Amino acid sequence: MVPLVPQADLEAAAHAPKHPHLHRGYHGTGLVHSIESCGTVDGPGLRYVLFLQGCLMRCLYCHNRDTWDLQSDKAREMTVPEVMKQVMSYRHYLKATGGGVTATGGEPLLQYEFVRDWFVACHQNGIHTCLDTNGYALHYDEVLETLLDHTDLVMLDLKQIDPDIHRVLVGIPNTRTLAFAQHLARRKQKTRVRYVVVPGYTDDDRSAHLLGRFIAPMDNVDTVEILPYHELGAHKWALCGDDYKLKGVHPPPKETVQRVRSILEGYGKAVIV
Repeated sequence: MVPLVPQADLEAAAHAPKHPHLHRGYHGTGLVHSIESCGTVDGPGLRYVLFLQGCLMRCLYCHNRDTWDLQSDKAREMTVPEVMKQVMSYRHYLKATGGGVTATGGEPLLQYEFVRDWFVACHQNGIHTCLDTNGYALHYDEVLETLLDHTDLVMLDLKQIDPDIHRVLVGIPNTRTLAFAQHLARRKQKTRVRYVVVPGYTDDDRSAHLLGRFIAPMDNVDTVEILPYHELGAHKWALCGDDYKLKGVHPPPKETVQRVRSILEGYGKAVIV
């Protein structure tokens, strides 16, 4: 049994030196990859979903491969007032369904100043906010705390707890993500964990138990959402000039998903698929 990451390592990751060369300079705008005005799978209710450009993870199954680059000629700069003008035009539909806005990507924490300003503006107008993140926080500072203070729900992708499998599946260590998960737990931040069941990487009993053990003591995590792997984003890899490395890997059977679900429910969490 591989142990969970030691607390000392998680704290070191959370307070590791900053990486300004990896962090896009903030000048009052966000670099937006795309917008979905009435999303239904990115949080509760109907949601205005902002896909932000840039991600440091390289998930083998990524269905938004075109969001990876920190800079892109296809993305557009937007100010918070520009985004809010669109949000306010949909606010009645969003509120009527118990929805709101979601910041996703890419990885929205790479543009955390912009997301902070946007979420503050949303709360000023009574709009529910959701942060869809892989937890790769580079900075633990007042900006992050203000952002989280104005976040109603965090949807956190915990891709794999085993560090070796995580490196193969994602391309980088998982210590920053696990540190962020524990930071959310200390804050008692309302969090929904998302877990993608990928055949050969995360569909085994051991991986499910590792996840269950990690989140079991986290009272802030009330729900685990299981997302069966799919191949819908494979074509984007070709458009970006890359080979899709999971060719031939198909969505997991319902029996596998149900088995993973049963294991996670055994750790006291509600599980949805």
